[in-house]
Amino acid sequence: MLRHIVMFSCKDTQSRDDIRKGLSILTGIPHAQKLEVAFNEKVDQLGNDIEVVVYGEFADVEALRAYKAHPLYQESIDRVRPIRELRVAADYTVESAATTAL
Repeated sequence: MLRHIVMFSCKDTQSRDDIRKGLSILTGIPHAQKLEVAFNEKVDQLGNDIEVVVYGEFADVEALRAYKAHPLYQESIDRVRPIRELRVAADYTVESAATTAL
């Protein structure tokens, strides 16, 4: 399984809801096994520039590619890109992740 995590900051805090709404259309794409769009709760006392997080689980890289090729993905980009500041993405294979001390 592949995990796909994307974090967004806002150009201004008033666009926070619009970013979440624009990203929430991604949940209509059928290639993810799980897809969540949420506000950052900012519990950590450091580095709280991120406002919205997308978390997805995919069967494999091909499923993630199909997700990104879906028309709703481009629609989401068109809505969000003009109002977001920063976009940071990370992908990793669950099976390769350390789950205990190395």
